[in-house]
Amino acid sequence: MKRSDPYDALSARLPRTVATTLHGGDVTSVGTRRFAAPDRRATADAEPPSSAGAGLLLTGALAGLGAVAAGLVILAALIGLAWIVEPAIGGSVLGPGRLSVQAWLVGHGADVAAGGVLVAITPLGLSALLAICCWYAACWAGRRTQVDSLAQLASVLGGLMVSYTAIGLGLVLLGATSGAEIGFGSAVPGIVALSGVVAAGGLLRTAGHGRLLHDLSSFPSRAVLSGAGAGALVLSAAGVSTVGISIAVDRAGFATLTESLAPSWSAGLGLFVLSVLLLPNAALYAVAVLLGPGFAVGAGTTVSAFAVTLGLVPGLPLIAALPDRPAVPLGALLGLAVPLLCGLIVGVVVARRLDDDLSPLPAAGWAMAAGLLLAAGIGLAQWLAGGALGDGGMASIGAPPVATAVVAAGVLALPAGLSAGVLRRRYLSRRR
Repeated sequence: MKRSDPYDALSARLPRTVATTLHGGDVTSVGTRRFAAPDRRATADAEPPSSAGAGLLLTGALAGLGAVAAGLVILAALIGLAWIVEPAIGGSVLGPGRLSVQAWLVGHGADVAAGGVLVAITPLGLSALLAICCWYAACWAGRRTQVDSLAQLASVLGGLMVSYTAIGLGLVLLGATSGAEIGFGSAVPGIVALSGVVAAGGLLRTAGHGRLLHDLSSFPSRAVLSGAGAGALVLSAAGVSTVGISIAVDRAGFATLTESLAPSWSAGLGLFVLSVLLLPNAALYAVAVLLGPGFAVGAGTTVSAFAVTLGLVPGLPLIAALPDRPAVPLGALLGLAVPLLCGLIVGVVVARRLDDDLSPLPAAGWAMAAGLLLAAGIGLAQWLAGGALGDGGMASIGAPPVATAVVAAGVLALPAGLSAGVLRRRYLSRRR
């Protein structure tokens, strides 16, 4: 009599698949098949790539809309407050709105002709305010989409730039009135450049791809950029300090200009906001003086470390920072040492961030590269800070960008290379 197998009775009561498994099948394969079915369903129900790409573009477009709206709201609040206190500033209730739009465009480098006067100078403080709005909008889009590749990041950036630029073009048409003309050709490059550069930085920062770009670069990008950034901070602080000291020296002239231009407290508040927005421009002009070439305020006034010519200037409180006499101030001559010190700092920062086994000569070369990069940035900043007020004597305001960049290249690169080479040599000698 055949002996019964206890598994035979159990297999008769179970489905065939489970029974086959009990008689020698693979239990793991059954578990795998059971848990693989939901994965296949999830994959089948997932959104196609085109749909995901459309979502990235839409998020970028919403971020661009938010960046424009935030900038306009801030400007409308400032101008609206001024209009409430001084109704003549904006005329009718629509006046503050048009002024807000025009200020937004001026912050992007647009030329505005109002009342027969051409305003072709960009307050860099206003540009910085709009850049902050764009930066936070891009960071929001990066966190919202959780992009994990450069291709997805490019999709979000494209949607943001298209939305930002399209709204900006609409604002050009909205801001133009019978009494004001806005240069279309001057507005578009600034809108595209600000949205592209600032939003790309915000997305890279949020997505964590900044380190990836450093790792993929074939040169010590961290050291070079850190050195250039440290030098930029030193020169910026020196420029702001120079403006502050110059105004403090001529406190009486500053007070006289302020009282004549703003007899009431409301007008004084508006003049203060305008001065703050123009402070980065004035600081860059001061940097040009420290480097040597100097700057011009119209056709009759030039200020440099070697010569001063005084003429008619616009009535602004920051004008009090100009010398009262055609003699070269002693502080301007002493300030020529600031760029040299800045170059030494650039070299020190680069040398400390390079690999430990790098020899002094390559270290000096990379420090000089950081100095040249900083000089190119100074030339670009001087070009952005310059401009014109009208077509007459104030048709040229600012420092010469090319001359300033060339002088900065020599003044910054050589000390940077020297300090980096010496510091690297001392470090290697201590290791031995």
